[in-house]
Order: sequence, then structure tokens, then C-alpha cells
Amino acid sequence: MTEARQRLFFALWPPPELARRLHRVAGQQFAARHARRLTAAQIHLTLFYLGPSDADQHRCAERVAATVEAPPFTLALSRLGHWPRPRVGWIAPDESPPALIALVSRLQPGLGECGFRIDPRPWQAHLTLLRKLRRPPLSEALEQPLLWAVDEFVLVESQTLPRGAQYRILQRWPLIKEAPGG
Repeated sequence: MTEARQRLFFALWPPPELARRLHRVAGQQFAARHARRLTAAQIHLTLFYLGPSDADQHRCAERVAATVEAPPFTLALSRLGHWPRPRVGWIAPDESPPALIALVSRLQPGLGECGFRIDPRPWQAHLTLLRKLRRPPLSEALEQPLLWAVDEFVLVESQTLPRGAQYRILQRWPLIKEAPGG
């Protein structure tokens, strides 16, 4: 019998009010007549896509996450864009905070040791808002950025269902403020 594999990823998950605001931005800023707008509950920022994972890889990924030390940070989401090839519309920070880059770079080596593939392309912080999008956003930036006080990261299971992707948060890890003088 083949062992069940879960499709997993690490992410930042916005609080519900911010997710609703991002969902509204998707409707206001993109000419999305033929696009599929993600629901507020689906919006997230992927830190590392693990892909189909067996139980040993899942446990290894959790052990790696438990060792990551990174401080909380604020993400200012204001830049809008569109990637024509995968046909997605997204929102991103103008610049990724150093603490976000540190979080991703602290996850990657351990996950590589767990057998997960490290993508050689540079990582780009973004939140997908729409799929199957054919046109760029109406503007390239929001007038006022949406501020997100990030204080944790999560491990998520993704399931593909007839109505689209469904995500389930499996575990959370807090971001910890560094001790004074440390």
C-alpha cells in the first residue's frame, strides 16, 4: 500500500480583516471579468513550497520550523502586478523587510536537508489575488499600503477539490523578538 502524501507549504497567513481587505483590492484593482479571484480565506504569502510530502518529510519540516528564530516585522503591501505566463495577479511589498528575507533564508537549508528541492530562482514575496488573469492591474500601486504586523508563520496542507484549492493550517510558529543586547 502506498503511503499518503500531503501537499505542504510554509506561509504567512494574514489575519481575517486584512484578508478581506486584500480580497476587496483584487476586485477593485484588476479588470477581472474572466479571472478567478481567490477567496479571502485562500490569500497567503508562500515562504517555501514543499510539495507532495510523506510522513517523514512532514516531521522533518516541522523540526526545521521549530528551530527557526526570526523577529516579527511589518509588511507594507502596496505594489500590484501581473505575471502573464502563470496568469496571476498579485500584491507585494515595495521592498521585502530584512526580517522576512531572514525567515526564508533560515528555513531553506534545513528543508534542503529534509530532501526538499530548493528553487534556484530568487524568491519573490507576493500574495496571489487572482488566477487565470489576462490583464495587468488598473494601477501599479495602492495609494496607501496595507500594513500587516507579521508575528508567526504556518505549515499548510493544500488539497485540490472540484471547487478549487482548499487550505488547512496544520501548525503555527511564533516569530520572537530578539532579547535586548542579543
